[in-house]
Amino acid sequence: MTDFSLVAPEAFEARVLDAGGQCQPVVLEAHFSSFDHPLDGDQPVATHIPGAIQIHPSYLEAGKDEARYYPNYQCPGDGNVLEPDQLTEALAVLGITPDREVWVYGTEPDGIMAAARLIWGLMYAGIETIRLLDGGLGAWLAHGGATVPSIPRALDLAKAAGSVEDGFSPWPVRDEVLATEQEVKQLPASTPGAPARIVDVRRPGEYDGTETKYYPFFSKAGHIPGAVLQGNWINLFENDSHRVGPVLESVRQRWVDLGIVDDSVERGDTALIFYCGTGWRSSLSFLVATLLGYQAKNFDDGFYGWSWTGENEVAFCEPDRQLAGSAS
Repeated sequence: MTDFSLVAPEAFEARVLDAGGQCQPVVLEAHFSSFDHPLDGDQPVATHIPGAIQIHPSYLEAGKDEARYYPNYQCPGDGNVLEPDQLTEALAVLGITPDREVWVYGTEPDGIMAAARLIWGLMYAGIETIRLLDGGLGAWLAHGGATVPSIPRALDLAKAAGSVEDGFSPWPVRDEVLATEQEVKQLPASTPGAPARIVDVRRPGEYDGTETKYYPFFSKAGHIPGAVLQGNWINLFENDSHRVGPVLESVRQRWVDLGIVDDSVERGDTALIFYCGTGWRSSLSFLVATLLGYQAKNFDDGFYGWSWTGENEVAFCEPDRQLAGSAS
């Protein structure tokens, strides 16, 4: 199990800047900026925490191949985390190994989602200790933490490093945090006593089939049969501070009201499988569920992968509604 928790700026500062070089953690600034993103106008980051490495979440999906970074997906596989041997090597060239602490913060306006996607990927990779600065760079600046005008990018560091040294051995990943398409297909999600419950982390229009243009690279809508709609990712954090910690209890209660959480989930008998379009928004709900003590998995294929071939059943709130869009 990964030792994961939220931290305040004071703890982040003490461990990252004041540790005196003793077992210094790797610090990652999770950030992506893309012209099409609804929350982002291609905004650069003007200031950073000293010693951090800026990393696009797609680095864990495509490594050095920046042409495949979000939003340039051509197929669902482009948005999936790398194969285990490729993933562990991509981390190793950054100095990240399972026993090395990794401390993460996000930048606005998309920081908490980018950070969550990164952290889920790190958990899957088997990193043993991960911390998230709750509130991201905004919380750090409000605290008065030290900043620098520039930091290196993971992509550039990886390209400069080439491959890891001879003798590198991929380490085991944590398959238990990843839900596969086959697992979701076999799951009777709406049946009492099922081993897992499928939870949709998207807009209501994506869920019911009326909104088909959230992504530029696919235009299908609807939901996985039996999935419960938790709603879009923005209801998983405070709107003003982008902190997760203060809303954990209210999210738990809302999940109870929605039927997502019941006694079987509280006991650990039923896992929660979260999905969204491509696995980023659902990464945040995965982290929230983990912080609440629930068994959780992320369906990395998302609805993009589920609906890609047209072979899997798609449900709508209106039974006669036809699937919109095509697989292209």
